Amino acid sequence: MGMYSRLFVPVFLIIATVVGIRYSLLLKTATEHAGARYAMEADAMDAHLRKALLPLLAASDRHALDAALSSALLLNGDLSAARLDYAGGQLQALRKPPAAAEYPRWFLRLCDIGAIERRTAVGGATLALTFAPTRAINHVWQEVHQQVMISAVNVTVIYVLLGIIIFANKRMLRDLADATNRFQAGDHDVRMAVSGTLEARLLASTFNNMAQRVQALVHKLQQSQHELSSQLTRTLLAQQQLQVEKERIEVTLASIGDAVITTDIVGRVESINEVAQQLTGWAESRARGMELHQVFVLANNFGQHSLLKAMKAIYSGGEVVKVGNQSLRSRQGEISTVEYTANAIRTARGEVQGSVLVFRDVTERRQLMQQISWQSNHDILTGLPNRAALALRFEQEVARAREHNYLLAVCLFDLDHFQHVNEALGQAVGDEILKQAASRLHDFAGQRYYVARLGGDEFVLLLPDLNSRAAIEQAMGQLMTALSRDYMCGGRAVGMSASVGIAVYAGTDISADSLLRHADQALYQAKVTGRNRHHFFDSDLDEQVRTHHNRRTEVRNAVRANELVLFYQPKLDMRKGRIIGMEALLRWNHPLRGIIGPMDFLPIVEHSDVIVDIGEWVLREALRRLQSWRAADPQWVISVNIAARHFQRPDFVERLKAILAEYPEVPPHMLELEILESSALSDISHVRAIMQDCQALGISFALDDFGTGYSSMSYLKRLPADVLKIDQSFVRNMLVDRDDLHLVSAVIGLARSFGLKVIAEGVETTEHGAMLMRLGCDLVQGYGIARPMPADEVLSWVASFDTAHVWQAAASLPPIVSLHAESARGLSTLSNA
Repeated sequence: MGMYSRLFVPVFLIIATVVGIRYSLLLKTATEHAGARYAMEADAMDAHLRKALLPLLAASDRHALDAALSSALLLNGDLSAARLDYAGGQLQALRKPPAAAEYPRWFLRLCDIGAIERRTAVGGATLALTFAPTRAINHVWQEVHQQVMISAVNVTVIYVLLGIIIFANKRMLRDLADATNRFQAGDHDVRMAVSGTLEARLLASTFNNMAQRVQALVHKLQQSQHELSSQLTRTLLAQQQLQVEKERIEVTLASIGDAVITTDIVGRVESINEVAQQLTGWAESRARGMELHQVFVLANNFGQHSLLKAMKAIYSGGEVVKVGNQSLRSRQGEISTVEYTANAIRTARGEVQGSVLVFRDVTERRQLMQQISWQSNHDILTGLPNRAALALRFEQEVARAREHNYLLAVCLFDLDHFQHVNEALGQAVGDEILKQAASRLHDFAGQRYYVARLGGDEFVLLLPDLNSRAAIEQAMGQLMTALSRDYMCGGRAVGMSASVGIAVYAGTDISADSLLRHADQALYQAKVTGRNRHHFFDSDLDEQVRTHHNRRTEVRNAVRANELVLFYQPKLDMRKGRIIGMEALLRWNHPLRGIIGPMDFLPIVEHSDVIVDIGEWVLREALRRLQSWRAADPQWVISVNIAARHFQRPDFVERLKAILAEYPEVPPHMLELEILESSALSDISHVRAIMQDCQALGISFALDDFGTGYSSMSYLKRLPADVLKIDQSFVRNMLVDRDDLHLVSAVIGLARSFGLKVIAEGVETTEHGAMLMRLGCDLVQGYGIARPMPADEVLSWVASFDTAHVWQAAASLPPIVSLHAESARGLSTLSNA
């Protein structure tokens, strides 16, 4: 069956069915209407004739009666015969010819309209009328035939239009069928041309879109199949690896230091490693299947509630939960401090399938943290509160004193000569003395007072709730007596005393730091006035301290304003008549006072970090000048004085290396550092280590003002100095003071014995130089050679310098072996011989 048949036959059957139903209804309706009209006209004609014939019958006018019957045939087209029987005879009128039938004979079977006969009495006569249904049936036929023609035209038009549409889309359908067959055959690149009618273009576009999507799906499916194949291979390998990993995880969980518990999505325990079993007290066989909160039991209700809430959130996809310092109660009732982390176990798609709880025992760590916390606020050696704890208590006591309006005494203690005892008897003895002193202070303080150790041998005692200075004096008397008792150290009684500085808070607006500073100033005065006593803070002395602070600030500003300059004093080898170097001497070029010597400003800053800034500036300036002088004499050595505070800084050597690196053309051996004997003795071990580190760089050392401090053979042996400098106070008077002469001679002999160079300061005359040469000291400096001069004048002075003739003569004299052997000759003779 062709396409047209497949499309037209169903359409025809549908139309035929609809038309049949429609025309059966139409025929019925038309027949009823025509029959009703046909019967009504028959009745009307019957009534009309009866009315017309009555008078004529009365008149017995045969001719008029016949005419009336004939005219009735004309009035009604359906009337086929009329007959009148009356007394005068019979009259009959027939229609000739009868009405023509316009319908086919078969139509009579469909149109149920029959002939009508009427027989009525009219005035003694009988009227018989016969009506033929031909006209009524014709009318029905015409109406039905007209509708059939219209329907035929409509159906014809529909079929023609349908044929046109089908014909127009038949090619497109063939192309679609061909493309579909090719696509089914595997040609997934086939596409239809988008052309023709709107429907054709829409269909082509739809096919092309479908083909493109299907092609993409097929391609993706092929890729998926390939990946699936690869994945299957990888899955097999992964399963093997998973088994290995599972065994490894089991071993890891068994040996890991942390406790691990895993649960399912509803919180039932699935696994528990060995560490978790030990901490919880539950064996894995017993714990598996139990609720997590039944195995992992926190000692407090709040912690347990927080755990339950956190786990519910995790099962719902929540974030990681980290909690520390929780008390875990084991099955046996043992308590341990733990910290735990809980997280969700997710599938590859991110779905939560359980949880993992990792926890560890931090009991020891917590105890350690508590110990560290205690140590952060306490002194390790004595167990007393330290400076940090004191600061907090200080603020509290000041606030209470201000609120309750009572006196607060701040007492700063320092053990007299503790450093000397510590070095002489050893650090162990020193520590024992500190612990005993702390114990005595603690016993005295009790619950009423507060005592702390600042560091070293310094302690602070706070005395609150006092009403008068006399009460403070009384308390200090008792405490000084306690601290002055002998300290028993290894069976040896060590006598110690203490000095105390006291600052009193009396409701004034002052900070705790200021009170402690005032106590420190008072302690200084107690030591200056003889030690083993207490001293109250003096506001006048505080004013002096403030003045000192202002002057120190002025010096700091001078450093920043580059107002410092270096003068240089030559050092001479008298025997060779040659300048061997220079000593760098600091001066302050004050904008108002002019050139100021170092003793007028250095003591102000020697105990602050300003002295460090000055020292580093002097080093850089000396090295810079030495770099410019190397062309004149590459053998000159420049001496630089280094303050004790600067020299003993932990980073001194590293800072010195950095400064030397800034002047690579200057060899380190051309720099000599001078340190005071007194500063070297403060911490001889530390000073010795710094000196050795500097000497490793090539730098030499000179002990300045030797003989003015607490010199001893032991100290000189332990300090790796290269040069001893005899203080000018001995050299200046040695020609008139035999003691000074013997002291100078002894220092020279001591230096010779230790293999050290010796240089004498304060050489003011040629006689001084001659005597020093005979005593064995050829290296000198002093006003007799040259006064300190600005750097710009050094080279011109060196060019004009000429060594003294006396020194040249003395160079040829034999040295003095013994001052006692030549004492009878007198000092003047010795120097001029």
